[in-house]
Amino acid sequence: MQRQWRLASRPEGIPDRSHFDLVEVPIPAIEPGKAVVKTLYLGVAPVMLRYMRNETDFESPIALGSVMAGRGVAQGIESDCIDLPVGAIVQARVGWQEYALIDTSQRPAPFVLPTDLPLSHGIGAVSLSGITALVGLRDIGNVKPSDRILVSGAAGGVGSHVAEIAKALGATTVVGIAGGPEKCRRLSTAMGYDEVIDYKNQDIDQALDKTFPDGIDLYFDNVGGALLDNVLGRINRRARIVICGSISEYLIDKEKRHKFINVQNLGRQDAKMEGFFVFDYENQYPACIDTLANWVRNKTLNPVEDISEGIETMPDALADLYLGNNVGVRMVKVAEPDLPP
Repeated sequence: MQRQWRLASRPEGIPDRSHFDLVEVPIPAIEPGKAVVKTLYLGVAPVMLRYMRNETDFESPIALGSVMAGRGVAQGIESDCIDLPVGAIVQARVGWQEYALIDTSQRPAPFVLPTDLPLSHGIGAVSLSGITALVGLRDIGNVKPSDRILVSGAAGGVGSHVAEIAKALGATTVVGIAGGPEKCRRLSTAMGYDEVIDYKNQDIDQALDKTFPDGIDLYFDNVGGALLDNVLGRINRRARIVICGSISEYLIDKEKRHKFINVQNLGRQDAKMEGFFVFDYENQYPACIDTLANWVRNKTLNPVEDISEGIETMPDALADLYLGNNVGVRMVKVAEPDLPP
């Protein structure tokens, strides 16, 4: 038998345990062309709230009573799929459960992870969080050595990687925004940020005036809302704004979300603001993973992870994202591998 979390109700505010049911069910049996995998780590991301509300068109709807969707690191324990062999460590859409039946038809398809690094990195640095930061900076942001870079949500799962990846790509100065003294301390000491703005304890306008007196060249946005509008009023000519997320507005009704007044500055400054969906870059995943893994090996990229133990902690891990309790990539360790990786 195994445990799995099922979606019990659709949250209006921050999701908590009342929105899920923890049940016991049989471990799935092998099927032709598929593999049974054992879940080792599960990640959480802010966008999961939108999945729970069925507010996205890039994921299948989650019916009430269904296994909660989510990606994780898993090990193959039985297989009828040549691309998912027994013993392999993979990143896949396994859901919130201890065992899963998967195949290569998922989008993105499961991918094999390097095993010389901590397996937890398969949730963050050498997986979709790291890939998101790399693609956002390199392919969308076209980062340059001369850029003055600002990152919001800098202590989050993606933001915690942005400064070091930007510097690996040639940037010299990266400023991060986070909330609270401890998060801001970690930005400076563990995540490669040169300067830090504490939005909970500093006046944002004054801090941005001081930190970017000559304007902003590249903004990596994980927050959206009023802060994005503020930055739009401060961009330099041919600036780039990378839209990665908008966690400040995930809990706000659509009619109450921020009304932008500085969007026209994009035209005045011949600037670019572009969103992206990391699943659309699936063909780049193998090369990105190789690049990220090598940066971790040579200490250019130093992952910060926030790990709790046991699948029973999944609802709390998700809630932490909206409560601002996480520093780095938030994940849950579910089990140890059965076989040496």
